[in-house]
Amino acid sequence: MIQLFKIFILSFFILTFSDLKSQQSPMYSQYMFNDIAINPALAGSTPYFPIRASVRNQWSGFEGAPKTTTLSSHGSILDGNIGIGALLFQDETGPVSQTGVQLAYSYHIEFYNSALSLGLAGIGYNYSLKENELDFHQTETQIGSSTYNSFVPDAAFGLYYYSENFYLGASVYQLFQNTFRESIQDVFGENKGVRHYFLSAGLIKEINQGLSFEPSVLIKTIDAGPLQADLNFKVFFNNSFWTGASFRTDKSAIALLGFQVGVLHVSYAFDYSFMSIGQYSSGTHEISVGLNLPDPRNRRHIYYWNY
Repeated sequence: MIQLFKIFILSFFILTFSDLKSQQSPMYSQYMFNDIAINPALAGSTPYFPIRASVRNQWSGFEGAPKTTTLSSHGSILDGNIGIGALLFQDETGPVSQTGVQLAYSYHIEFYNSALSLGLAGIGYNYSLKENELDFHQTETQIGSSTYNSFVPDAAFGLYYYSENFYLGASVYQLFQNTFRESIQDVFGENKGVRHYFLSAGLIKEINQGLSFEPSVLIKTIDAGPLQADLNFKVFFNNSFWTGASFRTDKSAIALLGFQVGVLHVSYAFDYSFMSIGQYSSGTHEISVGLNLPDPRNRRHIYYWNY
């Protein structure tokens, strides 16, 4: 087991520091309910087929503020050691938007009471820039008046070690760091993708019958960028209702609320920033609605929690 953890951590840091710049991937407050958005190794890690649709409106009240829409699903196939998944997303901020599709594949290795999954995803990004909506202080700067589009292929890799009461995950996105637009008139630098790194961990602790507590953490960074951490705390009641809070190192706090009735899953998050922008915004709202469709073959015998 110790040797397994050494392989896990070593693999992550080899990828992380192989080529050590702003956040380019969409941000999520409820990543734990849309997990393949940050780690392809989670594909097929649940005993059901989750379908999730989510909408995130960031900094409500600002014109052109970021808005992210996603649709995802994943599940086990064959004898349960292979997982597949798909994610569709659109992220829009003012005149800039990206639409993408991610197709994930994972392989699960089961041990006595835990499992290790290795995942790989192919991703296609379509970047769009409405040039006529750009406003420059330098009036002599001109880049065009049409809509610029560029399709960029990329990939992601992830590891996920899990049991029934804890998990540890690591992943890298935008492995190829492809360029989606060359520099313009020596005014703008090269528009190039940078690697995004995610490290996550969590555990579930039963306090008494019908009441459980789950602390978790997500650490994010990009090449030559600062670390950002989400510290999350959730309380579950009768495995069907939960509430909690997250604290992010970018000086923001998040309230979490959700429930599950039968196969129906609904969750909501409200972000409030303690930075100056919080005085002029009505916060960030993120809602997720989905279904947890049972696997009639019960292929996943080891899995972390069940919500």
